Amino acid sequence: MRLRWRLTFLMVLLALLPSVPAALLTRQLIERSLNLGLSREVDTALEAGIRQTRLIYRRDRRALSDELDAWLASYRESGPAGLAESWAASPPQGMLRKARVVLQTQGRLEVLQAGSAESGARPATSDSPHGPPPFLTTGRDLPGIGHIDAQLAIDPQWRTDAESLAATLQVLRSLQTDRQELEQSFWLPFLGIYLLTLLASLGVAAWLARGIVGPVDRLLTAIRAVARGRWDVQVPVESHDEIGRLSEHFNTMVSTLDTQSRQLVDLEKMAGWREMARALAHEVKNPLTPIQLTVGEIRERYDGDDEQYRQLLHECTRIVIEEVESLRQVVSRFREFSRPVEPHFTVTDVNALVADVAALQRDLEIETDLDGGVGNCEVDPDRLRQVLMNLASNARQALAGREDARLRLATRPDGDHVVLVVEDNGPGIPVAERARLFEPYRSQAQGGLGLGLALVKGIVLAHQGTIEVEEGRWGGARFRIELPRSVEKESEKDHE
Repeated sequence: MRLRWRLTFLMVLLALLPSVPAALLTRQLIERSLNLGLSREVDTALEAGIRQTRLIYRRDRRALSDELDAWLASYRESGPAGLAESWAASPPQGMLRKARVVLQTQGRLEVLQAGSAESGARPATSDSPHGPPPFLTTGRDLPGIGHIDAQLAIDPQWRTDAESLAATLQVLRSLQTDRQELEQSFWLPFLGIYLLTLLASLGVAAWLARGIVGPVDRLLTAIRAVARGRWDVQVPVESHDEIGRLSEHFNTMVSTLDTQSRQLVDLEKMAGWREMARALAHEVKNPLTPIQLTVGEIRERYDGDDEQYRQLLHECTRIVIEEVESLRQVVSRFREFSRPVEPHFTVTDVNALVADVAALQRDLEIETDLDGGVGNCEVDPDRLRQVLMNLASNARQALAGREDARLRLATRPDGDHVVLVVEDNGPGIPVAERARLFEPYRSQAQGGLGLGLALVKGIVLAHQGTIEVEEGRWGGARFRIELPRSVEKESEKDHE
């Protein structure tokens, strides 16, 4: 399984694991809550409360009826006096005292007692389907007189409590009937939230896995490219975490390997050229002395009297001896080139060295740009001066005949390295020739052997540096030399 899918699966699993106990706990809480709220004990208690409410209502209504019967009995005992007069003369006590009493005789209504404020104009029927009627009512037929009714308002708070009991019992029994739907109503929001959480976890997991695996995939692709010999591969650095630092170190490593590989190739080429120069110098040097001696002996041993021939012989031998001497100088240069460069490193003020070289170029317009941050570096000052003088000499030859001949010498720091720049406003070097410019015997100068720039590169390589040629700001050749500040520290980094 690929790393991306393993990370996604792991993150989703981490999101799922806490949800399992959460789901079990939620289920238990729902069941306990429903069992507690919809328990039989609650149902029984509510039924008992409603029964007590009904008993109290019936008791009060019976008491009101009994008080009305008792008063009517006393009325009959009081004689033939009118009912209204008897009520006024001997009003009842107890609950009937607070009731609204109405006498209906021959189609006429007569209010014997208005009753309490709550009873005035209140209907005689219940205004709630769950509670008792709002009034206690009772009545009696009076033969020969009519009909009497008594109506007593019930305590509103008591009636509200009774209605609440009845409504609660009805809701409870409705919930008990729909218990399964009620459980689903609790579970569905939980499942919906859980599903959204799961989808969000999948999205976040995929995003995180992509953020982790993407840079790793790019690193693997870059490693494969390096394995195929591509040293110009760079991985984009998109973060500052461990993956970002790994990408930075990879880029640094590839750049270092690229530089070292090019230096190694250059060193191998230089070693080959030096071996060839050494062999050539040896092969050329050996016959030079016999040739010179033989020619001299020929000239000395001629004792004829042909003066014209004698002059011709002297001229020819002179030319041969001069050319032999010229070949000796060439052999000396070959021998010098064939010797490995062994620099003697000392702490040197590079800016001061460059300024000295600039002061010696009196026949050119010199521009210097020396950065004070360069400071002291470990170099071979004699060899580095030789490099700068050689490049300045080449520039002078390229600028021959120009009135505005200019030469620029510059330095600047670059991390653990320093950069030296030598550029002119000459015709420049074609792009096609730059790649092989530092190979021996590539000189374009008349009478040159093409060893100057090769020797320059050998000295730079001995300093563990690099040298490149490009187009300068003035359109001429621009040589860029990069040297480590400390060869020892650089070596220690290689071992690390």
